[in-house]
Amino acid sequence: MPVNYEQLHKQMKDAGKTLRLRHDAFSRAANQYEAQLRAEAGSDKLREQIESLIASKPELRCAIPGSEPIDSVHPLPPLPPVQIRLLACDGSQISPSRHDEISFGLINTAVVEFIVNSGMTPRIITRTRLLPFDDLPSENLLGVQRDAAEKRFLAEIAVESGREIPVFALSDGPLELFTDTPEMKGQDLLKAEYLEALTQLAQNRIPAAGYIDRPRSDPVIRMLDLLRTGSEQEEKNPGADDAMIFSILLAPGERSAIFAMNSRLNRELAEELRLCFFYMNIGRPGHPYICRVELPAWAAEESDIVDLLHAVLVQQCSILGGHPYPFILHRAHESAVVTYAEKEEVKSMLLREMTLNGLTPPEKSNKQIAKDLMGM
Repeated sequence: MPVNYEQLHKQMKDAGKTLRLRHDAFSRAANQYEAQLRAEAGSDKLREQIESLIASKPELRCAIPGSEPIDSVHPLPPLPPVQIRLLACDGSQISPSRHDEISFGLINTAVVEFIVNSGMTPRIITRTRLLPFDDLPSENLLGVQRDAAEKRFLAEIAVESGREIPVFALSDGPLELFTDTPEMKGQDLLKAEYLEALTQLAQNRIPAAGYIDRPRSDPVIRMLDLLRTGSEQEEKNPGADDAMIFSILLAPGERSAIFAMNSRLNRELAEELRLCFFYMNIGRPGHPYICRVELPAWAAEESDIVDLLHAVLVQQCSILGGHPYPFILHRAHESAVVTYAEKEEVKSMLLREMTLNGLTPPEKSNKQIAKDLMGM
C-alpha cells in the first residue's frame, strides 16, 4: 500500500509547528549554555571542581577543562608552505544476511596518502578481509571490528611511511573504540589491537586525529550541567548538543579550547593516550558548521601540532567548496566503500567455490526472492 499522503497532511502541519517550537527552545538553551561557559571560564579551580564532581562517576561521559580557559577561541593559523604527509583511513563492511544465497561478512579498509604542497597525486592502499564462516559477528560487533581494523591499518601505514616531514593519521569519526555493548563481552583481542595502534602511533610521535562531521554529542553541556546542579541532567530536550554553543562562540575558521574526555574507556588508557577534543567552525559568515576533532593527550599538549592540524584540516575542508569536509577523508571513503556490484561479485566467487568443492549452491530465501520480483 502506498503512503497515505492525505493522513500525513495534517501531521505535517503539526510537525512544522513542533519543529519551530523546538528550534526556538534550542536557541534559548544555546545562549544560556554559552553564557554559562563564559561565566565559568573565569574560575581558576574549574578543573579541580569537575574532577571532584566526577570522582564517584568514572563512567560518566563529560568534558574536563584543560589548561586554558574553556571559552578560549583560537583563530585560524596560517598553513606553512611546507610538505605535510596526510594519511586518512576509512572502512566499509558487508554484513551477513540470512536471506542471501550464502551468509558471509567482509571488511574493506582503505588508507589514502596525500602530501600537501607536493603536487603529487594521492596514493591509495586497500585491505580486504573475508570473515570466518564459523563465527560471523552481529552487525554491531562487525562495526566495532571494522573500526579496530581501520586504526590498525592506519597505524601500520603511518609508521612505514617515514617521518622526514610532519605526518598526521586521520580517521573519519571518533578515535574512541565504543565497546560498551553486550556483543563486546569477551572481545579483548579487539581492544588490544586498538590499543596497540594508538600506542604505535604515539611511540613514533605521529598524531592521530578523529574528525567528526556534524557532531551531536554533548560532553561540554554535561560538564556545565554538573557545575550548575552537581549532577548529570538525566532529562534533557532531544537535540541539545555542544554544537549549539560553539556555533555562537566560534567564527568561521576558529577553534575552541581543548577539553579532556571523561569516560570509562578513556580512564583505562595510559595518560598520554587519553582522548581530548576541540570544536571547529568550518562554515561561513552567518552559516556556522561545527565539527569536532579528537586527538590523544600527548599531541593535544603540543601547540605546534594542534595549530598545524587546525590549519591543514581547514585547508582540506575548503577543497570541497560549499560543502566543507576534509577532502582526503572523502577520498578514503570513496576508496573503502563496497558497492552493491562488488558485493554480488564476491558472492558469486563464493558460490563458484562451493560448486568446485562439490556443494550445491543454495538459493536466496523465499522472502528475498519475492522482494526481488517486486523490485524492492
